[in-house]
This record gives sequence, C-alpha cells and structure tokens, in this order.
Amino acid sequence: MTTFIKKKTEIEESDATMTFRPGQFKRAPFSLAEKNIYLLGMRGSGKTTVGAVLAAALGCACIDTDVLVVEAAGKTIEAIVADAGWDEFRRLESEALARAAELPGKVVATGGGIVMSQANRDLMYRTGVSFYLAADAALLIGRLLRDGNAAQRPALTPLDLHDEVAAVMAEREPLYMAGMDHMLQAHRSVDELVDDILVALGLKEWDFTEKERVLDRY
Repeated sequence: MTTFIKKKTEIEESDATMTFRPGQFKRAPFSLAEKNIYLLGMRGSGKTTVGAVLAAALGCACIDTDVLVVEAAGKTIEAIVADAGWDEFRRLESEALARAAELPGKVVATGGGIVMSQANRDLMYRTGVSFYLAADAALLIGRLLRDGNAAQRPALTPLDLHDEVAAVMAEREPLYMAGMDHMLQAHRSVDELVDDILVALGLKEWDFTEKERVLDRY
C-alpha cells in the first residue's frame, strides 16, 4: 500500500465524514455503447493526458469540458473569469458537461471543479463511470510548476500555489470521493493508469502475478 493511500485511511479528525451513494460500487457491467467514462481530479492530476491515451486504446472520442467551454464562449477561461467571474464559468462548465453526456461512447476529461455541483455529479453517475485520479499536493504542485500553460489558468484563490492546492484539495476531495466509482493513483505512469481503468471496467484481465500492482491498487 502506498503512503498516500495509507494516509487516506488514517483520518484523525473526529468530524471528518465521507458519503457514498447506496450501491455505488455495485454498478452494472460497463458498456461503451451505453456509458461514458469520466475522469475526475485536481489540476495536474493527468486527466487530459490519460483521457487521450485511454480513448485511443478504446477507439473512441475524448472530450475535454474545458475545451468545450472555451469553444462555446469564444474566449479563454482566464477571460471568462476576468469578465464574468467563476460563477459564470461554472454555469458554462455545467452546460458543457450536459452536452458531453448527451450520447455515450466517449472519454470525458472534466474540469477540476466540476464535482462542486451536485447536479453535475448526479449526471455523471447516470451517464457513465467515473474515475478519480487521486494525487497528493506535492505531485500536483510539481506538475503545475513544470507546466508552461499553468500560468495561463486563473487562480482559484488569492493564496500562493502551495496554499491554494492544499485549500482546494481540502474542499474538493470529499466531492471527488462521493462522485467516483473508482480511484486511481495519479503518480502511476499513463500506461499503468490506462491499464488500471481497463481492468476496473472489466475490459482487460488482471494479471495476478504482478504483486506490486496488487498492493498499489489496494
């Protein structure tokens, strides 16, 4: 078991809670003809990269809700937020998700805050299977610092990057957990993550001889 996952099970706060839907982990067998695959997680968790490789492996389309928002608005996310605020972006994001969810058969890389809406979480649950790319703060910060495009995204808070990642994680992680069907460990390679998704969906056999993979997954 990785240190990260171990920490997730060692919650000392007496008021810490986690809510799961009844039957959340007893879903019907996955069919790409009937469902979408939704990728959830923080900025830097790898949703867009993993989504593209997964879609190629499945021979289906990959849609990014941030891209849909930019196309619909005709301007960047930074410009949307600067002109109309985060509430307007969230409205456009929900509309983008609704368009993506209309038809099955695709991989959908979602924006980091899409889970903040209960309606969004319910829509993804009804129309697909959701994977949460869980990452610790150090991994996310390191990736964001190396990403030349990260500076173009508007800040979510007035805090510096390290404090912002910690604050946003604290707010969103319970929502990712409540909205997911499966958790992935974002520190793994893209190929390993795609393999984990295919195994979780029942589209690939799990090689039980890979002992480290067994420990990593649980």
